[in-house]
Amino acid sequence: MNDDEHTPMLAGDNAVARLFEAADYEVSQAVGLEPGSVDWFATPRKGLVRPRTYFRVWMRCPEGFDAALAELDEKRRATAADRALGVVMEGGSLPPGYTADLRADVCAAISYRRLVLEVSGIADGIREHMKAYEAKGEPGRYLSRRIDDPEMGYPDAVAWLKEWVSSRPTSSTILLSYDDLTGRSAVVEQAIYEIGLRSLREPDDTVLLARYSPTGAAHLAYEHGFAIRVHDDIDELLRGSPPSLVCLERSEVYDYEKRVRNYLPGKCVRVCAPASSDVQRWFSDRLASSALTARFLAARERDPEFKDLTDAPANVQRLLESVLICRDVASSSPAQWIAYVVHDYIVKLLHDAFPDGKALLAQLMPLEEAALTQFSLGWISVGPDRPIASQRTWGELREQILAWYKIDSQGRVRMNALIRDHLIARRVAREILAGNVGSLSRHQFPREYVFLFLSILSPEAAARFAEGRGAEVRAEIEAEVERRLQLTLAHQLKRSVGAILMNVQNIRENLGALDVAKFKYEFRRIDEEIAFQSALAEQTGRWQEVPNDAPEGLALHDIVIDVVAPLRQRCPDAGCEIAISAALRVRANRAGLREILHCLLENAFHAVASSPAPRLWIRAILEGDTVRLDIVDNGPGIRAEDRERIFEPYVTTKKGGDQPLGTGLGLAIARRYAAQLGAYVGLDPEREGTCFFARFVTWRDAS
Repeated sequence: MNDDEHTPMLAGDNAVARLFEAADYEVSQAVGLEPGSVDWFATPRKGLVRPRTYFRVWMRCPEGFDAALAELDEKRRATAADRALGVVMEGGSLPPGYTADLRADVCAAISYRRLVLEVSGIADGIREHMKAYEAKGEPGRYLSRRIDDPEMGYPDAVAWLKEWVSSRPTSSTILLSYDDLTGRSAVVEQAIYEIGLRSLREPDDTVLLARYSPTGAAHLAYEHGFAIRVHDDIDELLRGSPPSLVCLERSEVYDYEKRVRNYLPGKCVRVCAPASSDVQRWFSDRLASSALTARFLAARERDPEFKDLTDAPANVQRLLESVLICRDVASSSPAQWIAYVVHDYIVKLLHDAFPDGKALLAQLMPLEEAALTQFSLGWISVGPDRPIASQRTWGELREQILAWYKIDSQGRVRMNALIRDHLIARRVAREILAGNVGSLSRHQFPREYVFLFLSILSPEAAARFAEGRGAEVRAEIEAEVERRLQLTLAHQLKRSVGAILMNVQNIRENLGALDVAKFKYEFRRIDEEIAFQSALAEQTGRWQEVPNDAPEGLALHDIVIDVVAPLRQRCPDAGCEIAISAALRVRANRAGLREILHCLLENAFHAVASSPAPRLWIRAILEGDTVRLDIVDNGPGIRAEDRERIFEPYVTTKKGGDQPLGTGLGLAIARRYAAQLGAYVGLDPEREGTCFFARFVTWRDAS
C-alpha cells in the first residue's frame, strides 16, 4: 500500500503551514529578499520559550544536500530566525547517516512525515512510553502471545501487529480478547515499544503505533497514515475515522451486531493465550542456570497442577522470582521443591495485597472455605454474592487470583490443587496451634502437599499433627502391606488358573472321546474349581483397585437396569421387580457405583438360584439428603451370627455340597467401594426376606 490510499497532502508550503497551525503555531509570511519570493515562519503560541522557525519546503531531497543546508542557515541569519528547517515533502530519503536533532540543531533538514510526528507530540509520546517501559523492565518480562488464526499457524501477536502497521492499512483491525485482558494490553504495549525502537533507527520509514488522541496535528498523522491509533472507542470506529487498532471485547461486538443487524467495519482478530511451549521457553531464557532450568522443567513434567499454575500468563513474573529464590533450596523430592516455590509465590502475593495482617486473615477465611469446599465436593459454588475474586478486594492482583481457577467441562469452577492444599494447610496450622489436632487428624486431606505446606508454614504445627496421626499412619502402613499382598495373591492365582486350563485342555485333546465321556464328572468338577479360582483372582485384584475418578451425578435407575440385564440372562427363572424413579441421582463415580450394584445384585441372584419361586425386589427412596437402595430376595436368608461376618473378605455362606458357590469377596468389595464414595452398604434384618441396602449422597447441581 502507498500514501495515495490515504488522505492526500496539500502541496508544498501550504501543507507545512497547515501542520504548524494544527500544532498551535502562529504561521506568518514575509516578502523574501529574492524578487517574487515569500518567506514562511512558524512560532509557538504557548510556552515561556517560543523560538521563531524559518521553514522552506523541498519537494525532494536536494542533490547538493550540504550546500542546501548552508544556504538554509544563511537564510536563518538573514531573517533573524531562531532556527531553520528544510522540509522534504516526498521522494527519496535524507542522506544516509543524517538525522536531525530538533532540540539542538539551529539548522536542519527533516522529512514531512517526521515533522508531522514531532510537532503533533506523537513521537515524544512514543519516546516517553519507551523510557517508562524500559524503566519498569517490561521488555524482559513480556511473554509472547499468539493470534488465533490456524490458517497462519497461530503467528506471534507482536510480529503480526508490526507487519500490519508497516503495511499502512486502509481499514481498521478489531483486536479481541475473550479472557486475557492483560495479555492483549501487554501485546499492544510491546508492539508500541518495538515499533518505537525501529523508528529510532529508521525515523523516516516507520509507521508508528500510538495511543495519542486524534486532535490537532495528531489527526494529520493518522489521516496521512504516518501513525496508527490504538483505542477502544466503538463510536469512533463507526464514524469512519482513519484506520486504527480498536481493542474491543467480543461481547461488545456481539451486542452491536445483534442491535443493528450488521457487521462492524474492519477485520476481527483475537489474541489468545501463549502456548505451553512459549511459557516454557520464557522461563528457560530467564533462569539462572541449566541445573535450575532442568529442575523447573522436571517439576512441570511431574505435576500437572504446577504446570497449569506456571502456564498462566498473569503468574509468570511472580513465579519466576519464587523459582529463583528457591534455586538453592535443598529438597528430598520434586514435590518438596514445588511446595517451597508455591509457598513463596502465595505468601508474597498475599502480602502485597494485604500488608496488614488482620486484613489478610479476614480475606483468607473465604479462600480457605472455598478450598475445603472443593476438597469435599470437587468444585466451588460461585455467584453474585460469592464472586471468585472481586476487583474491590484484590485490585491490580485480581488477574493473578483469577488464574488460580479453571472452569471444567461441566461448567463448574475448580481451584488449582496446589493453591487449594496451601490454603487447607493454613487452616490446619491455625487449628492445630489452637489445640484442635484431634478433630483435624480425622479428616482425609490430600496427604502429600498439605503436609509439605504445613511443614513450611509451621514446623511446630506439623510436629503436633504428625503425633496426632500416629495410629492413622500405622493403619496406612498396614493397609499398604495388605494391598501388596492382595495384588501378589491375585497375580499368583491368575498364573495358576492359566496353567491348569492349558494342561486340562491338552489332556482332553489327547484322550479319546470315550475316555473323555468316562471322566465327565471329574472334568466338570475341575471346570467348576477353575471357574471359582478365576473369579477369586479377579475379585482379589478388584479388592484393591478402588476407582478414584471424580464424583458426578448419576441416574441410579439407568445403571441398575444395565447391571441387572446380564444377571437376569444367567437366571431367567428369577422374577425381578424394579421400582426406582428416573429422577433420582446419586453422587458417585460410574465405575465404583457399577461395581457396588453388581456385587449386591449378583449376591441376590445367587441366593435365589435354588429357591422354588425365585424373586427379587429392587427399590429406591429419598431419605433426607440421601438415597436408600434396597435389594430384597426370597432366598434362604442370613443367620444372625453371620450378619456382620459376611462383609469380611473371603467369608461366604453359599455352599454347593462341600464347595463354596461364592468367593467371599463380593459383599466386602461392595462395602469397601461404598466407603470410598462416601456411601454405606449394610444388611437390614428387620425387613421381610433378605434385604441388603446401600445409602448414597443425593446429587445436588452446582446451582
